[in-house]
Amino acid sequence: MHDKSSEFKIWRSHDSNTPPHFHRCIEILYITHGRICGEVDGMSFYAGKDDIVFVRRCAVHELSPAPTYRNYVLIVKSAYADDFSPALEKETLPPLLSDKAFNRSLLPVLHNMEKAGNSFLVQKGYTDVLIGSLLSHYERQPFTPTPNLSTVVSALNYIDEHFAEPITLDSLAAQFGYNKYYFSRLFNAYIGESLNNYINMVRIHRLVDAARRTEKVNFSDLAYDFGFDSMTTFYRHFERIYKCAPGQVLRS
Repeated sequence: MHDKSSEFKIWRSHDSNTPPHFHRCIEILYITHGRICGEVDGMSFYAGKDDIVFVRRCAVHELSPAPTYRNYVLIVKSAYADDFSPALEKETLPPLLSDKAFNRSLLPVLHNMEKAGNSFLVQKGYTDVLIGSLLSHYERQPFTPTPNLSTVVSALNYIDEHFAEPITLDSLAAQFGYNKYYFSRLFNAYIGESLNNYINMVRIHRLVDAARRTEKVNFSDLAYDFGFDSMTTFYRHFERIYKCAPGQVLRS
């Protein structure tokens, strides 16, 4: 779900029990009370008060209370990460960052993020300060992406770049050198929905973003520009995602 939204996200959470999953965003947890049991990239650990959990992009991770906890959750979308992405392409911070005294010095940054609202430049500045401080203080380590997961992430990136073009299971499987039935099962296993539904979800979200920046919206023109082959297909997938008509989404 984090990959389906471009909004900045920081919130306080408690006692969440999250099964194994991944997303293409960096996730940072600051434990304020209690303890959690976590696993990131196959590494299991316990994190307590004033520990930070760092989850790199596309790392499979899961968390559970041990027995209870409260924390900050920060999701760093790609739009906020361009300043430090090169430093994390082949290396990552350890999942457990446990210098508690140093971590406490970063709490004011999280407090300010929470208060800053949706100002892109302000939130991006705080994100740079937070990640830059972590990268300066903690030693990075190399990582090797899971082969199958790497293929799925490459497919997601391909869809992001080519969503307005005709994309089918056959063409995408051929692009990555897989049998289409195997590729379909692989995609479903990681993403939790069919390739066709995912492609059209990307198209709908990109279309809505464009419509909100357009003075006089013509949904018919936009639908064909964003890769839909018919208005029937466009309306069906719009209703599936937003549960209402396109005009209502723009009015909200």
